[in-house]
Amino acid sequence: MKIGISFAGGGVKGSYQIGAYYAFKKCHIKPNGVTGTSIGSFNAAMIAAHKEKELLKFWQNPDVAKIFGIDKKLADQINLKKFDKEFFELSFRELKKILKNTGLPVEGLKNVVEYFDIEDDIRNSNIEFGLSTLRLKDAKPLDLFIEDMPKGSLNNYLLSSCYLPIFKKEKLENDSYYFDGGIYNNAPYNMLLKKGYDKVYSVELNGVGLKQVPVDVNKVIIIKPSRRLSRMLTLNNDAILKNINIGYFDALKVLKNYDGYKYVFKKKKMGYYKRLNASVDNDTYNLVKGFIGAKNDKEMVIKAVEYLMVKEKATYFKIYNVSQMIKKYRNTKSKSIINKYLKELKITIF
Repeated sequence: MKIGISFAGGGVKGSYQIGAYYAFKKCHIKPNGVTGTSIGSFNAAMIAAHKEKELLKFWQNPDVAKIFGIDKKLADQINLKKFDKEFFELSFRELKKILKNTGLPVEGLKNVVEYFDIEDDIRNSNIEFGLSTLRLKDAKPLDLFIEDMPKGSLNNYLLSSCYLPIFKKEKLENDSYYFDGGIYNNAPYNMLLKKGYDKVYSVELNGVGLKQVPVDVNKVIIIKPSRRLSRMLTLNNDAILKNINIGYFDALKVLKNYDGYKYVFKKKKMGYYKRLNASVDNDTYNLVKGFIGAKNDKEMVIKAVEYLMVKEKATYFKIYNVSQMIKKYRNTKSKSIINKYLKELKITIF
């Protein structure tokens, strides 16, 4: 079976994708091919080059301000949420600089792709690599695999795929201007499907841009954020690390087919949930079912537990055992209908 991973675009939200990829590694799923658009093309390229460790370090210690050509003092103040007089003066100067230069400089992005220098690694890799971009002179969308790119041109094509409109307009390849590929194709799974892949995981970021209709919807499995990620150009390192963790647990939930809607629970069969509900009073059952909008016994139990977990602000970054969580909440003194329901569940073994 040929397995592929498609990485969508979304700026700094792309940090989510390296977390997701480490879930693939945890599940021992090795892709035969990867494609990407915008920041997803950079992530896909690093993975195709077997540089996932370096990619994780890049996202864990990002100097985002330097990459996007923003004043470091301004970035530090944003991270510290220090919105004082100096912050507004720096912001005004940065805005003037952007307007004067008709965009942010692209040198930071160039330095990143040139620093990793992964073209030879990709051409010799056992993982196929492709990206999407848009050529401006004829408004032509380009879906390119590494074999379609002339030798020595990979860095320029990576830049062209990541070329957000905030950057200065520069000719990058073949004396042409290019644009962020995510605008016309923000989920490039069809590139792999058309190559005969049997299953493609699409790691998405809820970013801007169009999504193509899959040529075979039954072969595409979506992994997308269960929680709000950082902004596309956030400068907050803590938020970026949170993106990584969300990506890991979201992907793990899909790959292992875990239970849960707002959280991740170890998988249990439907019969288990039916047995739990066997001792619940009909009035209580119907009241809770309507309150949480459950369709079956499984949804009843999990959504009731999650309702209390949300109120408690339980961490998402953990794999829970639903029996243990029922035990925890049924022993509280609360008299809410949800707690009453959990106390009526028929549990004999934890």
